[in-house]
Amino acid sequence: MENYTRRTDLALEAHEINAEKGRDDGVIVEEKEIDGINVTTTEVKEGQGENLTGKPAGIYTTVDIGRVWQYDSERFNQTARVLSDLINSLLPQPQEEKTVLVAGLGNMDITPDSIGPKVISKVIVTRHIRTFNRELYDKIGFGNLSAISPGVLGQTGIESAEIIKSVIDKVTPYCVILVDALASRKLSRLATTVQLCDTGIRPGAGVANNRVELNNKSLGVPVVSIGVPTVVDAATLAYDLLEELGAEMKNGVESSIFNEQYDKIVDKLMSGSGKNMFVSPKESDVITRETARLISTAINLSLHKGIDIKDMGEYLT
Repeated sequence: MENYTRRTDLALEAHEINAEKGRDDGVIVEEKEIDGINVTTTEVKEGQGENLTGKPAGIYTTVDIGRVWQYDSERFNQTARVLSDLINSLLPQPQEEKTVLVAGLGNMDITPDSIGPKVISKVIVTRHIRTFNRELYDKIGFGNLSAISPGVLGQTGIESAEIIKSVIDKVTPYCVILVDALASRKLSRLATTVQLCDTGIRPGAGVANNRVELNNKSLGVPVVSIGVPTVVDAATLAYDLLEELGAEMKNGVESSIFNEQYDKIVDKLMSGSGKNMFVSPKESDVITRETARLISTAINLSLHKGIDIKDMGEYLT
């Protein structure tokens, strides 16, 4: 089953899979700690790096945010500030007369896929305030922010890329921030990791429902992508668990029996309904709500320099 491709949207995990198989993908990984939070940068090179990871060339930042839904306010705010600084490092130089457009991708009616729309409900939109009450806009210290949740193709009959591009053509933002749910290969990374990059995003890629890619080329403006893994492909999960079990059973009769049956087990798994199933945590409603609140808080901190984190609730309806 060496040809089986494990599904993941995380560049770091794609590199880990290559490393486990002894393949040199040329990816450069660096780890550091910022205010107690582990941050890993994964640099995918053109050519071999792209081919072996399946990810566009660029730098992907993986932030281990932990179980946000269990945090107290102090730790939540600290994590939001770290995320905000990392988002700022990806944003282009602000253009006073233009807005940043935040696009929340996904289906609000499917809990694990609702991260994007939930973020949109918590960002502080101000483009209209700048137009109709410039004095208030300047006094508070707002940034120029607009937002959209385009839904999904099955709801609208229109590709998210088409909707967002149409809005861009009309609103002319200097940058787009895309927020979407991702797929991971490991349960431990579900909703405890955020991936940031400027290479764009392909909606539905992790669940084998590839839509039109959203990036600088397709949208015509710089793109910053924020993704949170909320599901694991069931077949990928089982495949990894089987490999771990095999590694633990190195010797003995049990190991011999397991090795004899291994390929049959995996073939059965990949050819059955398991290949089209995904696993998400049972607390997905709470998890997506709190993770979306974290990301929206980080975005608000990045763009609205005059608002303190404790006062943000006053500007949300």
